[in-house]
Amino acid sequence: MLLAINIQNSAITLGCFDRQGNLCVVSHIASETRQTAEQYACGIDSVLRLRGCDAGKISGAIICSVVPALSGVLREAVEILCRCEVVNVSSGVKTGLSIRMDNPRVVGSDLVCVAVEAAAKKQLPALVIDMNTAVTFTALDESGALVGSIIAPGMRIGLESLHTKAAQLPSIGLTRPHTGLLGKNTMDAMASGMLNGTASMIDGMIGRCRDQLGDNLTVYLTGTDAELAAPYLTETVRRVDDMVLYGLHRIWMKNKRREI
Repeated sequence: MLLAINIQNSAITLGCFDRQGNLCVVSHIASETRQTAEQYACGIDSVLRLRGCDAGKISGAIICSVVPALSGVLREAVEILCRCEVVNVSSGVKTGLSIRMDNPRVVGSDLVCVAVEAAAKKQLPALVIDMNTAVTFTALDESGALVGSIIAPGMRIGLESLHTKAAQLPSIGLTRPHTGLLGKNTMDAMASGMLNGTASMIDGMIGRCRDQLGDNLTVYLTGTDAELAAPYLTETVRRVDDMVLYGLHRIWMKNKRREI
């Protein structure tokens, strides 16, 4: 099996692919920069076992990370646990992707992964919206080249900022408001602001990207918060869960030929 790891600021997503390329296990652990490689190895082993996956059957691993402090730690953790080859998505890894940015070497590896997966689907031009700590928009032109991106604050950052910067606003979880668009209490008003406000921003960005990339733009929605936001969008999008993981699998296959 192949272990694909997507390291984000809030959480780390683990995915196991079988030899046929099927994503058979998806699990999550918290991102914590204070944990050691040994602690992460124990955590990964535990969550995979809960999902019925034996870490001993993992013969390769690939990592994408937006948290540099955790990249080496997770690599070491996987080497301790699985004793297998580990690939980090970086500038030296083959992706088959044309990146038309000012400095292709510093483009986020998560953007590269979703772009690789979107290009493989052949529905171009394309826009991938990945909703995590940040909301990222990754744009591909008709040739499948990554031609630009947009980065906006995520909903959880927005709620945290409201609580810390506004004295009378409470700390709330990201849940759907009970009273619809117009909140009847502070918590519903905040939830509506985050969900409807973020959805309106996404709708507007899709429209502006369509003006630049073409009317036949295909839009994908992914990320940990995609399920919450999707019902509030008015634009047509294609939900693809765990798009980064699928991109990681494709990148592994481009770089390694042996069986997993």
